[in-house]
Amino acid sequence: MKFRELRRVQAVPGMTAMIDIIFLLLLFFVLSSTFVLQPGINVNLPRTVASENPARKDLIVIIARDGRIFLNNDLVAFNALWGRLIEELKAQPEGTLVLRADRDVTHGLVVRVMDVAKQAGAARIAIATEPARRPGERPEAPGAPGAAPGR
Repeated sequence: MKFRELRRVQAVPGMTAMIDIIFLLLLFFVLSSTFVLQPGINVNLPRTVASENPARKDLIVIIARDGRIFLNNDLVAFNALWGRLIEELKAQPEGTLVLRADRDVTHGLVVRVMDVAKQAGAARIAIATEPARRPGERPEAPGAPGAAPGR
């Protein structure tokens, strides 16, 4: 008696489905990763050896070299800063106010802005700095791939 040979069906995984899954995973990781908030106003921060990055950046006050004041990237007159800070601090009373002042701004203006922030109810104020170069470290040229102006 002659038996028919049974043909086995081999499952071949579809490459299209696998590529779709890879792209979905890539998209998920890109969208779920955290991004550092860097405002669009370029300021030269003073350098310090020991610096801490605040865990939460709720309110950002930027004092540009020419004395303009920005609250969360919106230009604010000094006279209107107190009212705007009160509004923002009502929304996030436990928030930290991060002060990013250009190193060429006069000390008096920075102190006046800090005083207004305290009067508006800011409980925590952090002053943004960038780390100083350590001895023997090569200075980075402006515009070099690793250079980060305003950070």
